Amino acid sequence: MIRSVPMSTCRTYVLMDSWYPSASVLQTSAERGFHVISGLKTNRIFYPQGIWQSLKNFASYISKSDTVLVTIGSSAYRVYRYEGKLNLLENAALLLCWKDGDGFEPKQMKAFLSTDISLSNEEILCYYSKRWDIEAYFRTAKVQLAMDRYQVRSTQAIDRYLTLLMFSALYCQYDSQGSLNDGYITTVSRKSMT
Repeated sequence: MIRSVPMSTCRTYVLMDSWYPSASVLQTSAERGFHVISGLKTNRIFYPQGIWQSLKNFASYISKSDTVLVTIGSSAYRVYRYEGKLNLLENAALLLCWKDGDGFEPKQMKAFLSTDISLSNEEILCYYSKRWDIEAYFRTAKVQLAMDRYQVRSTQAIDRYLTLLMFSALYCQYDSQGSLNDGYITTVSRKSMT
């Protein structure tokens, strides 16, 4: 999928959750000239001061004085920033984040990666937060529009199915001038009245 995106003269970011930042995905993004902003699983390995550590183990040594306060929208987070080597990358920005006021338990930590080290903590978290609309779309498409229940095998059938699904989603969003879920509810309630 990354290879199919046209190259751009603008700085381009690939946003992904913690399941996807594998060596091949990071390498393909770099080859295309794209930066990656991603969630990370807390068992990922990095090398603070050259010492092999998992994010979760390292987090147990972080205190409030090691972090900075970052506000994204109406939420505040305590953020520890590391720049340096990760298992898959020679140099990246890594953010270890806790919701402000929740303490610094490693289990409550969220980790994020940016291959663009020039971004501030606020920019990395703000860009990553844009993923939520995508997650909400897929959740509604699966639950309400049966995206996860189709049973077709040919490429042509899959393309036709996804075209119909996206048209339905677009209709619902346009009809309600809001979210897909709101549009779906409006469309279904209007249909049941007739």
